[in-house]
Amino acid sequence: MNLAGKVAVITGSGNGIGAACARRFAAEGARVIVTDIEEAPAARVAAEIGGHAIAADVTSEADVRRIADFARKQHGRIDVWFSNAGWSGPRQPADLQDNAIWNRAWQLHVMAHVYACRAVLPEMVGRGEGYLLQTASSTALEIHVEKAAYSVTKRGALALAEFLALHYRPKGIGVSCFCPASMLTRMFLENGIPEDHPAYRMAVTPEQVAEIIVQGMGTGEFLLTTTPDTLAGFRHKADDYEDWLGSLAPAVA
Repeated sequence: MNLAGKVAVITGSGNGIGAACARRFAAEGARVIVTDIEEAPAARVAAEIGGHAIAADVTSEADVRRIADFARKQHGRIDVWFSNAGWSGPRQPADLQDNAIWNRAWQLHVMAHVYACRAVLPEMVGRGEGYLLQTASSTALEIHVEKAAYSVTKRGALALAEFLALHYRPKGIGVSCFCPASMLTRMFLENGIPEDHPAYRMAVTPEQVAEIIVQGMGTGEFLLTTTPDTLAGFRHKADDYEDWLGSLAPAVA
């Protein structure tokens, strides 16, 4: 998709990769609706790019519909919905025991995307064009050895994107799933990963992410990643599940 003249909603765009994508989409000529659960950062990014801001919680279907209604009120339609908001969760296997962690991860990583589809797909299908972009994680293709809820729900996000691609690409709707590895965002830095850690050294900047996403949307590619290592790990898993599991064992020993 060429973003020039398009109307794009980006959730979780008050900071990090969402904010970088809002700036890049605007630079490409898109009219951007910046939405975040935090009102001040969303307003700041919107002011910077000449867009519109709305504070909302995308785990609420009513809030997702409110975002969609706001975008239509401002611009008459929605061409792109980028479901980007996410949550890293605690780095411990103990999240198996905590329903609050599972509920939050499920609502944010899966149902927020479902709510977005309900809000915008009918009009996109009616026009025969539009674009759905979802942020999952490289974890969706493999696993995060310290985060059960995160691993399961990010894989769910990928499965939903695959379903959408199968059913709606034939109707003119672009569908991409962004499965990044480490990124230098607030979420990543809050995990306290040291600068000499391999994950830190391979991390990409939000601006690099925005470039990857714009280029991927331009070609309509489904799976967007930040490093070839992601697909290498996925191939290893597919080729030899037992060896793949064995290779992760030292990380949980």
